[in-house]
Amino acid sequence: MANKKFTEEEMNHLRSSSYVLGVSPNIVHFSAEFKKKFWEAIIAGKTPRNIVMNLGIDPDILGETRLNGLKGMIRNEVKAGNGFRDLDTYNKYLDGYITPEARIKYLEQQLAYKDQEIEFLKKIVSLSREDSES
Repeated sequence: MANKKFTEEEMNHLRSSSYVLGVSPNIVHFSAEFKKKFWEAIIAGKTPRNIVMNLGIDPDILGETRLNGLKGMIRNEVKAGNGFRDLDTYNKYLDGYITPEARIKYLEQQLAYKDQEIEFLKKIVSLSREDSES
């Protein structure tokens, strides 16, 4: 993961692209169509920077680390031979790779993490109430 977090303005710019399915301050989820076009352009000898620019995404927002990581991630999907995945196809992609027990364990970990986040947010709200009362 890249160290640079996206600003709200950068996230809004990324969201405006039809190739972007989701954005958080740390991660961008690209569509399978984007990945297919990206890979075809890589094969044609174009650089990641030029490819994303031609697809309507500002490469400076992504940064060099993400651009190079994107190239590697897409290369790995090609090597896996299961087509390009996105948020819609991710669960189908996992079906062939993880057991139901591993999927359950993963979901339990996600649930525990969400519980921790909720407790953390409760503490923040509690502290802000204490500050406003004093």
